[in-house]
Amino acid sequence: MTSSVNQSQFYMWRTLFAVAHADNVVTKEEVEFMAHILEDIDFSEEQTEILKDDIMNAKNVEEMFKGITAQEDRTRFFDFARDLVWVDGDFGSEEQGVMIKLYRQHFNDIDVDQLIGKVSLQFEDDFDAGDRNIEQKPIVPKKQDLNHTLHSFRRRFLEILGGGKD
Repeated sequence: MTSSVNQSQFYMWRTLFAVAHADNVVTKEEVEFMAHILEDIDFSEEQTEILKDDIMNAKNVEEMFKGITAQEDRTRFFDFARDLVWVDGDFGSEEQGVMIKLYRQHFNDIDVDQLIGKVSLQFEDDFDAGDRNIEQKPIVPKKQDLNHTLHSFRRRFLEILGGGKD
């Protein structure tokens, strides 16, 4: 059977299973949580065997986390981890410590340029005040004003750096 789970997603699940061992006690509820994942996700046979071993034997959480290469998978990991650490009703200090380490590692590894590239930003000043009523007519950017603003910032920046001008 081929898997629909890529390597980054697989490590997301492996990291999650490793978090279950953080407090050195894997509760019945945590095992059930992980068993449902094995049933619900289309893992390959090899991936399933590895994850079954991960349920039984603790792995290095931080090493597993390094295998989560996609930002979206890391975000999903933290959502699932929150559910896992609370499934037994106890978010212990060991689990808290592991999660804090992973959050720090995540924030140190974030590719801000990649995240910004996914966000569409528009300056409020780029639109005519009369164009605010969407029902009457579409909002039209004032490109000339935006260009003027950008050149103004560029000119001030160059002046600060050494008195340069356009």
